[in-house]
Amino acid sequence: MMLQYNYIKIPATQIMKHWPKHDNNPYKGYVGHHLWIKFGYHQTIFPTALVPHLRHYHPNVVDSTGNSLPDLCNILDHGQPVAIYHTVLGQRPYRRTFKIDNRPTKFVSNIHITLLVGYDDTHYYYIDPLWSHFSKFIILPALIPNKFQLIKIEKSKLEASYDAPGRMSFYIDHLSQGV
Repeated sequence: MMLQYNYIKIPATQIMKHWPKHDNNPYKGYVGHHLWIKFGYHQTIFPTALVPHLRHYHPNVVDSTGNSLPDLCNILDHGQPVAIYHTVLGQRPYRRTFKIDNRPTKFVSNIHITLLVGYDDTHYYYIDPLWSHFSKFIILPALIPNKFQLIKIEKSKLEASYDAPGRMSFYIDHLSQGV
């Protein structure tokens, strides 16, 4: 979604087909298969592996891991959305231990990547590629893109949801020279 916002027309499936893969370490590549569940593995890819891959499509993709959500608002103020890792729909974090490169490592296992697109005094707004929020109590899988994928969430709830897995994020720096 972030690339499409920047007029780079490439399907997500194309990115997933070629991104780096790894048997068990999401810092080095995607763990598992993007269409199938691989039980017992932290099936994701972190910015350390994903951002260098995304630079094939746009050279100014920046790993902004470590920045707080208020810090990321500065990027939104410059007209750029930010891809963020947080717990699914702002749920409480579920911590699990996975074997990463033969070492037990604790991760928040219910993480998801969404696109942070706005904020106001009390809420953040993000686009969720997997869920449609029809009302406070009706949340269904997004089978096709729709307007209900724009999610409004209280600032404190998203901040806790984003902080729990380690403040991971990335964006396109459109202010950099050369693009």
